Amino acid sequence: MMTSDSSFHPTRWTLVLRSHGEGEDAKAALSDLCAAYYEPVVAFLRREGRNDDAAREMAHAFFEDVLAGGLGAPDPGRGRFRSYLLGALKHFLTKQRAAALAGKRGGGVEHVPIVTESDTTPGLPMPGLADDTLAFDREWALALIARALATLESEHSRKADTFTVLKPWLNGGATTSQAEAALSLGLSETAVKVAIHRLRARFRELIHAEIGATVNDPADVADELRHLIVVASANDAVLP
Repeated sequence: MMTSDSSFHPTRWTLVLRSHGEGEDAKAALSDLCAAYYEPVVAFLRREGRNDDAAREMAHAFFEDVLAGGLGAPDPGRGRFRSYLLGALKHFLTKQRAAALAGKRGGGVEHVPIVTESDTTPGLPMPGLADDTLAFDREWALALIARALATLESEHSRKADTFTVLKPWLNGGATTSQAEAALSLGLSETAVKVAIHRLRARFRELIHAEIGATVNDPADVADELRHLIVVASANDAVLP
């Protein structure tokens, strides 16, 4: 669990911030983060009226822009990769709109640098920002859950049948009793209770690790988790 500096450092986003996005390790870390949270960006772009293909094409262009050096000189005080990425995306879209407008007018395009938002600075206003930001954060939470769940499933690959039976208890979605699960697995009900407890504990650890990789201060993990619980619950998802 992400409870100390020794377990927290270094994380991918911390590495990027502390090296100002320079160096091969930092570039690889940023690339991994972008890949991990590709779907929230696509979902945000769909909300603007694009179909799936157009949203993914725009997402590719955005990430290419970020990975090519759009990070600039990030401020460690900005803390969360989630906030940075959404701010960068909004500014990228502003540049795209400015370029399209200038193209229609036949004039030059004014360069608009990426200036990231922080947790306290909302960045460039856009229509429906509150709803769009909430939708982005919800997709972020779902992506985070999916990554943690995939890791958990991989860790239990040698007991795939057991994991499949016990998985519904991770989010309160079980439709059978633990006694029935015990019977199907050939275990005692006590053994199943213990297994579920350990599974949920490990899932929480993986959730914390995923969050820890996207914030710059271990103290931010709890706040980020609380925020993501709220937005995930709006979509009937559950963060343990």
